[in-house]
Amino acid sequence: MLVQSNAQHEQAQHAVTTLEPLVNQRGARASALKNARYNLDNCRVYAPFDARVTNLTISEGAYAHVGQQMFTLIDARVWWAVANFREGQLQHIAPGMRVDVYVMSKPGCAFFGRRGQHRFRSDSGCGLGRTSGTRTARCAENSELVHLASRYPVRIRVENPPAALFRVSESAVVVMRGR
Repeated sequence: MLVQSNAQHEQAQHAVTTLEPLVNQRGARASALKNARYNLDNCRVYAPFDARVTNLTISEGAYAHVGQQMFTLIDARVWWAVANFREGQLQHIAPGMRVDVYVMSKPGCAFFGRRGQHRFRSDSGCGLGRTSGTRTARCAENSELVHLASRYPVRIRVENPPAALFRVSESAVVVMRGR
C-alpha cells in the first residue's frame, strides 16, 4: 500500500509540472481565439440594403485581396425606366405623371410608374442636356440636310415591381398616361 501511495504521489507531482506550462499558455491561446473571431467577422459582407449579387468572381475558400472587386451589388429596392423623348414632347410631361412600363422580357404585363418628382437633383426625372450632339438626316429627294429633334432622358420610377423580373439595362417601352 505504501508503494502504491508513493507512486500516486509521484504521478501527482508530475501532473503539476506538466500543467504549469499549459496554464501559462492560456492567455496566448485566448488572444489567438479572439483574433480569429475578429478576422472571421471581417470576412462577412453585409449589404446596407436589399440587393442582388452578380458578377461573382470568387469561390468558397479563395483568398480575397484588399481592394479586389469580387462581385457587383445591385440595389433592388427601387427600379427606374429611362425613356428618351423629343424636345417638343417635354412640355407635356409633368413630374408625378402616371406611366405604364412594359419590359421586353414580359411584354404582355404592364407595370405602373411615375415620372421623377424632384426638379433640381440628380434623380430629377428629366434630363437637362441632350443625349447626343446635333443630328441631321439627308433627304432623298433634294439632298438637303434636315435637323432631327433632340431627345432627352426622362426617368420613371417603377412602383412595386416584381423583384425576380427586373434587370439592369433591360429594354422597356414607356407609355405616358397623364395625371
